[in-house]
Amino acid sequence: MPKLWTKPFVHLTVAHMLQGLGYSSMPLLPLYLAHLGAERTQIGQIMACSAIGGLLFRPLVAWALDFWGRRQTLMVGTLVVVSALFLIGTIDSLGPRAYIARFIFGMGAGALFSGYFALASDLIPDERRTEGLALFGIFGLLPLAVNPIIGRAGFADAELRYYFPLLGLVILLSIFFILGAGDPNKSSVRPPKVRPVEVLRVLWAKPMWSLWSATMAFACLVTVFIAFATVCAESRGIAHPAWLWATYGAGAVGVRIVGARLPDKLGPHNLVAPALTAYGLACVGMSIGTTQIEMMIAGGLAGVGHGYCFPVLVSQVVSRIPQNLRGSSMAMFTALWEISAVISGP
Repeated sequence: MPKLWTKPFVHLTVAHMLQGLGYSSMPLLPLYLAHLGAERTQIGQIMACSAIGGLLFRPLVAWALDFWGRRQTLMVGTLVVVSALFLIGTIDSLGPRAYIARFIFGMGAGALFSGYFALASDLIPDERRTEGLALFGIFGLLPLAVNPIIGRAGFADAELRYYFPLLGLVILLSIFFILGAGDPNKSSVRPPKVRPVEVLRVLWAKPMWSLWSATMAFACLVTVFIAFATVCAESRGIAHPAWLWATYGAGAVGVRIVGARLPDKLGPHNLVAPALTAYGLACVGMSIGTTQIEMMIAGGLAGVGHGYCFPVLVSQVVSRIPQNLRGSSMAMFTALWEISAVISGP
């Protein structure tokens, strides 16, 4: 069996974990905006600017990943995200800077979301692609564990403006690990010119329709569950509603560790429907659950569905697209994810 944890893949995984600190810090931004006096509607508008920035620049990201280089695109995306975090640190009142910072953050985050999985797909052996993507994704989720301890570290709502620039300095370190990841798709031979219409023809070929549909369905389910699960639990008087996220995380990480090789053995396409079904049942369980245990079961079931569905879909997308257009395929995949999240969000 080919080796998975090569030196370039380890470097990329560490970089992925560091950059995940930026994305995972964004749930803290509404707390600071509320401290400045923003109402829910204004907070929603500011946070939505990220999706707009990410989607508008996705075509440029797709071109850069395939025809400029994965590493270069990741480094530029990192600098864009860090600049947005520094800009957030200058916000002391509600105004245009908050909207601009989120827009810039969306530009960089879109490049990183697409680029990391495109380069990871290049570095992972084909025979272990789904397994490698599943394990790679775990390290992007780990930074979420930082948020609960921020308050204990002395960053109350008023001090969060200083936390974001400090985080930016840490994220800058990821560039050194990106440099050590290599770029298998980059060669001394200039890539052939491909017209945009030819790229679109490949991305919208009939074999891709089912994957794009499954991606949108999955993204909508995730958005709905994340937006409403805690609210449902609180409205039913459950004492510790946040515990369902513990079982969610345990389910997502658990199946990726214990059953990481299962998709490659059974065929990744055979697990798309079961994973979507598991997440759908979790949403049903959330809607009818009335006890702590029922909500935690729903969280665990959703985590299992998420743990399998995301890496399986990414693996299927890159398997059906030529390697020279893998960056475009990841840009398309992440754009559909973001569009679905915007459509189905509250």
